[in-house]
Amino acid sequence: MKEQLRKYSYVVFIAVFIVLWHFLSLGRKTLIFPSPYEVLLSLVSIVRSGIFIAVVFNTLKTIFLSFVIAFVPALVLGIFSKLVPVVYIVMDGVSAVARSIPTVAIILMALLLLPVSLTPLVICFFVVFPVLYINIAEGLVSVDGRLLEMARSYRINKRKIITDIYIPSLRPFLIAGIRSAIGLSFKIIVTAEVFNFVNSNTIGAQMYMHKIQIDLAGIIAWTIVVVVISLLVDFILKKLFERSEIQW
Repeated sequence: MKEQLRKYSYVVFIAVFIVLWHFLSLGRKTLIFPSPYEVLLSLVSIVRSGIFIAVVFNTLKTIFLSFVIAFVPALVLGIFSKLVPVVYIVMDGVSAVARSIPTVAIILMALLLLPVSLTPLVICFFVVFPVLYINIAEGLVSVDGRLLEMARSYRINKRKIITDIYIPSLRPFLIAGIRSAIGLSFKIIVTAEVFNFVNSNTIGAQMYMHKIQIDLAGIIAWTIVVVVISLLVDFILKKLFERSEIQW
């Protein structure tokens, strides 16, 4: 029942939003405030264009590559943080500093210091890595010490301790971290692509081209594309996690 109410609330919210948008756009110039219909036409034109698939693929490829690059060291350092308390203390400070650095500062420094083709990956790493690391480290550190003591007193082997204690405790933290990191990756990568013209066949580059043409409808249309793909990826991840929990 709650799930149905949630779905209906989403539909009602979207419908009300579109109606308000339509009335606010009446009597205004398209360049300043495009109507929902004009954005829809732009969206259809974008989807039907010959480069749409390539553009989406290039951006998704960068997003998932940057996620993997951030996830592997986050997992390794998260495990070390559990095993070596000094690592946890040091990384806690490092991640706090990394989280406090403005994203725009990271973008500008990356553009000045690195090859343009690498900037999206590097920028996304610095933003996503702290999120993943904190969730993994906190998930491992929060494991109930009494359970570990009980397992050791009953001489349960390490493999069972990992599979039956550590992984169940880490699981909710890991799921939250991955979903948050993927969502952040979409925003950061598209933002970085705006500054990266090595490959114009990316979502960020396409949005910047519409900006040059003063085409607000095109920018909103590409934004809708990003939101839909991001929600779809999050939905798939959610279902995969639910299925793996049942199998586990």
